[in-house]
Amino acid sequence: MPNKTLVPDKLQGYLLQVKHMLFELISVDDRVVSVEKLDDVAVETDGKVIAEQVKSVTSANNPIAERSSVFWKTLYNWCTYIVAGDLPSGAIMRFVVVSNGTVFPGGIQASFMNAHSDYEAQKALADAKEAILGTTQGGSAADVYATLPDSYRDYIRYLFDDSRTKIVCDVIKAMEIEIHNNTYDEDLLNRFSNQVGIPSEYVDLLLTDMLGWVTQTVESFTKDNKPAYISAADYRKALNAQIRAYNTNAVLRAVSRAPSRIEQSGEVERLDTYIRQLQLVEVDDTTLYEAASDFLRAKVDKIEWAQRGIVHAQSFEDYRDALYRIWTNQKQLLGLQYRTDPIACGQAVYFKCRDDSARQKLQGVEVPPFFGSGSLQDLANDPADSPKIGWHPQYIALLKEGSV
Repeated sequence: MPNKTLVPDKLQGYLLQVKHMLFELISVDDRVVSVEKLDDVAVETDGKVIAEQVKSVTSANNPIAERSSVFWKTLYNWCTYIVAGDLPSGAIMRFVVVSNGTVFPGGIQASFMNAHSDYEAQKALADAKEAILGTTQGGSAADVYATLPDSYRDYIRYLFDDSRTKIVCDVIKAMEIEIHNNTYDEDLLNRFSNQVGIPSEYVDLLLTDMLGWVTQTVESFTKDNKPAYISAADYRKALNAQIRAYNTNAVLRAVSRAPSRIEQSGEVERLDTYIRQLQLVEVDDTTLYEAASDFLRAKVDKIEWAQRGIVHAQSFEDYRDALYRIWTNQKQLLGLQYRTDPIACGQAVYFKCRDDSARQKLQGVEVPPFFGSGSLQDLANDPADSPKIGWHPQYIALLKEGSV
């Protein structure tokens, strides 16, 4: 099953248009999805066009309320696009609302989205005029619109003009309203995970990977001020490449992300045993920060790989035993070579073990470059008062003395 508890937070950094572009690309047909060409997002397939206005609601402002200026502006835009020939007359007009709460369409909006015949559209438009203009319709044009707010007065004036009844009714018949009440990211995750061939243990990672791919593809167009196009065929090709990378039996894929410099600094300043061990052999700050980063990432990946069923518990034990044997061998060999210089000996043991650990396989497959080092730090950290491995020849005695 997808890791739903992690995905919503990961998706917050992506633009809504990018997320909805991916939402529409998840399809079995040969569609082309664009951004800022025909509308916010547009879908073209088999000669059919779906123009979508995608609106995010993060406050009490409901874009599908009866007197929402956003709604009337959208309706106005659709009409002018058709008049100008930018949208075909048979296009579907879809208003997509993504809310972090619960919103409902106003009475006018509900009647518009339920109008499918000429008669229903004409009645819905007439009812809208009555609701917005009230009993003032019989007055002069100036009087009729004078009391309306500036935010949507001109849109209403355009849409309610009797000479435009046909084009407005055509838009009403073609209009759809799609509402995601506090469920959009989950809806996207479910839509994504239901695709054929998606490995369940990696679905959240694949989703963020593909959002990144869509973002980069869009930016390759928009940096030149061009509308962005992505075909479903190109999307599936990129997705399959990512799936192959995760499904390969040659390398375990990292789930963790590299910690920030601030996070690394905080970890070093905690002075856990593995950090103190490195200080005993006087490594530089760069090595300390690398060790902290490797330790944090390996810790995350161990948990994630186990929870996703990718690596079995016994395999982790076998891996730790293999690292312990590497350390034992190097400690003995280098101890003879650096018999009179414990600091140099400790550094040599550490760097040789770190290099060897990078080639040690886990469950028969290669691990990410940081994982071996991070696992060594774990061995050098536990138990805190007498860790299983160390770098200085007298590491246990020095740790107990509190030398660092």
